[in-house]
Amino acid sequence: MSEPDTQATTEVRSTCYMCYNACGIVARKQGNTVLRIDGDPDNPQNYGRLCAKGRAGLQSLYDPDRVLQPLRRGNPEKGIGVDPQWQPIGWDEALEIVTGRLQAIRAEDPRQLMGCMFDAHVYTQFFTWMAAFGSPNGFAGGAGFYCGNGLHPISALTHGTFFLEPDLDHCNFLVLVGTQNGFVVNHLPMLMAKKMTEARARGMRLVVVDPICTSAASHADQWIPIRPGTDAALALAMANVLVHELGIYDTAFLARYTNAPYLVGEDGHYARAADSDRPLVWDVGQGRALAFDEAGVDLALDGSFEIGGRTFVPAFRKLREHLRTYTPESAAVITDVAAETIRALAVALGEAAQIGATIEIEGHELPLRPACVNWYRGPCAHRHGFLTGFALQLLNMLLGAIDVPGGTLGSNPVGPWWQPGASGEGLLLPTDHPLAHQAFDPYPGRVPKLPATLTGIELFPVAPYASTFIYEALLHPERYGLPYGPQMLVVCRSNPMMSTINPGVVAAALRKVPFIVAFAFKIDETTEFADIVFPDAHYLERLDGFSNAPYEFIAAGPGDWNFMIRQPVVDPPAGIRHWMEVMFELAHRVGFSGDLYTMLNHWLPLTEPWLLDPGQRYGWGEITDRWLQSHFGAERGLAWFREHGFLLYRKKTVEEAYPRPFLTARIPIYLEHLIDLGARLGKVTADAGIAWDVSDYQPLPDWKPCHAHLDERADYDLYAVNCKVAYHTFSLTTDNPLLNEIEARHEFGRHVLINPRAAQARGLADGDSVWVESTAGYRVHAVVKVSNCVRPDVAGFPGLYGKWAGRLRGRTDTGPHFNTLLPYDLARLDTVATTMDMCIKVRVYPAPAARATTLSGLGRKVRALGRALLGAQGSGSGDCAGRSPGA
Repeated sequence: MSEPDTQATTEVRSTCYMCYNACGIVARKQGNTVLRIDGDPDNPQNYGRLCAKGRAGLQSLYDPDRVLQPLRRGNPEKGIGVDPQWQPIGWDEALEIVTGRLQAIRAEDPRQLMGCMFDAHVYTQFFTWMAAFGSPNGFAGGAGFYCGNGLHPISALTHGTFFLEPDLDHCNFLVLVGTQNGFVVNHLPMLMAKKMTEARARGMRLVVVDPICTSAASHADQWIPIRPGTDAALALAMANVLVHELGIYDTAFLARYTNAPYLVGEDGHYARAADSDRPLVWDVGQGRALAFDEAGVDLALDGSFEIGGRTFVPAFRKLREHLRTYTPESAAVITDVAAETIRALAVALGEAAQIGATIEIEGHELPLRPACVNWYRGPCAHRHGFLTGFALQLLNMLLGAIDVPGGTLGSNPVGPWWQPGASGEGLLLPTDHPLAHQAFDPYPGRVPKLPATLTGIELFPVAPYASTFIYEALLHPERYGLPYGPQMLVVCRSNPMMSTINPGVVAAALRKVPFIVAFAFKIDETTEFADIVFPDAHYLERLDGFSNAPYEFIAAGPGDWNFMIRQPVVDPPAGIRHWMEVMFELAHRVGFSGDLYTMLNHWLPLTEPWLLDPGQRYGWGEITDRWLQSHFGAERGLAWFREHGFLLYRKKTVEEAYPRPFLTARIPIYLEHLIDLGARLGKVTADAGIAWDVSDYQPLPDWKPCHAHLDERADYDLYAVNCKVAYHTFSLTTDNPLLNEIEARHEFGRHVLINPRAAQARGLADGDSVWVESTAGYRVHAVVKVSNCVRPDVAGFPGLYGKWAGRLRGRTDTGPHFNTLLPYDLARLDTVATTMDMCIKVRVYPAPAARATTLSGLGRKVRALGRALLGAQGSGSGDCAGRSPGA
């Protein structure tokens, strides 16, 4: 990269995309060369702050391994380490090859097309493209295996949204469980880091529950090193303490805003009104059972009532009795967290919630509940992740800390153009507005059926997606009677070979697909299986409207409605376009662009006079322009956004920032609908001879052991646990020189973390080369880092390393690939939320020293480049040396 000195320097406002999120940036350039990337100081998404990954976008733009022209596979053999023997071809030839195959598939059975992508900012366009083609078989790769599977359904049930976050503006006591929200990991990384810093500065107390002392844990007031996969037991024991020992729970909230007063019979179902089928409650004032929407405000949360010769109790009493078995003492055995620690945490959380307190905001008196629990992948990436998420959210519901100041907030359930609804049972229904909803409803759930899709979503009636079933459908279609098989896979911005399970299993599944088309900025491990490769544009070269969709990428709580675009800072190399532009051209060539436009009118959505005419043809920019004008008017189309970068639409109202007190729809502490869903699913699968576990379809949560907890092989005595790092995005950035310079200064990177006690028992020391072998028989090489920042029974794997794609070899030291350890086994699948269990036992033993790798050589090569970055921007990681489990 050279820096022209004869042209004026200009600035372009756009959006970063070095991770899953979107931060406002100001890119400085001369001509068609980017000189510097900074955070946009005026953008409320990050207020000028930009993490190391965002600043390193400049290096990724000028990556020497970039794909610059279409490629055709020359080697019919496919496998790990197999040379594809790429042959450069022209754009027209590549498009003709793919068009011909798509036309044949659409004529025979369009469901034979599969699509895999994790490009969050064009989800709507991509899945609409798939639907217009006629295929339901789109999935999100690794995100669908482990990401928010156990969170998204719970968030939808209790907030009416896809995502949730703590209200750091008012929270005084926060418990993070298996997440680093607020520490440049997870969604809204820079804004949440800013809010976390401000909350900590004013005295908010932070407790982190995690088997590894992550960056978040290293900055907490207390780190609780829990045994992996036991978070539900901890949460239910804390709920027991709140309800039975302390009597701290928000009765007014439970009675008014939840189904806690709904009467439940011995069969687990609601008592219902004979004339309307609506759930009954016991009206204390009138002394009788009435439909929930006909009763007064004084509703029974306890007691036993005779109705029609049957006995019913409030759902809250069911919960109370259910919690009795989860004493701190019993949970201590499961979690390896002392009973006194569990009690102390429950006391601190309950007292900090200040039940009964209020706060006045803009003339409205609102409940103030400045304490909450926040979680994400850590506790949910297990066999029973849905139940764990439900157990953790029960703590917030008991405290009334749902969508009120200080509590946990859903990501914008109420917005400028949308409002949630209520079912006939009075329960919350998310909006169906495409900008604010992710097109799934865990309540009342989908009708269970035998799979007609390769994702098998029909077998998961409350799950947000079903990516984990894809490999089962590819490898064993005969088990499910699928009437078709895959003929083509289109993949972009997703690398399932790296980010799902053992790559050998993934490779076997990919070989079942006759033809694979990849859009790639550079060749990665999944792209090596492609038959045609189209070069993709860098995020600094592409245009995206609404790069911060409100369902996750606009902060919950008070603030402004701000809407951003991503616009090209520089022109891409000749011929290269945004991959969805190429997909839209393919739609035109195949002959279904009219269907695509009709569906886009609904799903973007577009309004008159900006609707797309099915008989016309539109460019990517024109569609984006119509999308923006449909929402903001003719004066604020693409030209306006190109000039300004983002729009401060208006300030949020109090009803939008803290919606719960203004909504009449209730949220469930008791999931009655799961009883019937599980029974129907069990019958469907049993009738088809499919072995399918439906035992987790239950109305109240339990802790249940993972397979790893039941494995008693003495030599496999460590749990393998992965955690995210703030300076890398999955495996996507692990060859970026500036980020690797930062990593070189942090001793955890590319190592396996072993506690001193475990290291001593094995005769291991810092820098030793070891094998880490799982109970599935898979193993990886690793270099030991002895640290008190991990439990004695855990082998910790920070980050996702181990890239092997041919064009990346030699660019970076690999490090251990955690996912290699994980088998693909439906017995490890959460059949409610579709999570594949990441919890597995391993043994660690010496390996030849020659296989050890370090970052020292790489660090020396890029130290000069990294020094400037490090001087301007910290990495967001931390060390907790000296801390030990139980500290």
